[in-house]
Amino acid sequence: WIVGDLGCGTGQVACALAPFVARVIAVDRSGEMLQAARRRVRDLPSVEIKRGELEALPIADGELDAATLLLVLHHLPDPAAALAEAHRVLKPGGRLVMADMLPHDREEYRQQMGHVWLGFGDEHVHRLLAAAGFERVRIVALPVDAAAKGPALFVASGIKAGLAGSG
Repeated sequence: WIVGDLGCGTGQVACALAPFVARVIAVDRSGEMLQAARRRVRDLPSVEIKRGELEALPIADGELDAATLLLVLHHLPDPAAALAEAHRVLKPGGRLVMADMLPHDREEYRQQMGHVWLGFGDEHVHRLLAAAGFERVRIVALPVDAAAKGPALFVASGIKAGLAGSG
């Protein structure tokens, strides 16, 4: 598989995925994050690091078998555009897996960490994924860890219509 780590940050997920797939294309817009990612994956030739916006990915149409968006969407002014782009770069039958925060009231995250969205509810996520063209959308809230300091999280997935490998 060719997997996109969209919003790769320091490359932790790309590094974890690399042994299990043919290639990882890791994309982020932050030069500082990409420098850290390059250092982390320097011994992994199957990981390709690219600078780019999630709303205009530097990846060809239908190039990916799967894509991840992990704790990224809440930073984006237009999450719908990023999800549409993820859909564009997936092959028919390709799967998107995303994780993000459930709705919360930590307004200070906007200033301290640049969050645009204070989480996403199930209905909102379902609408965003369906509008981007994903089918078989599934959303699961993760169990809350009493020791965790941040908001509760969810995982969502969707599939691009069509059969894998069919144009």
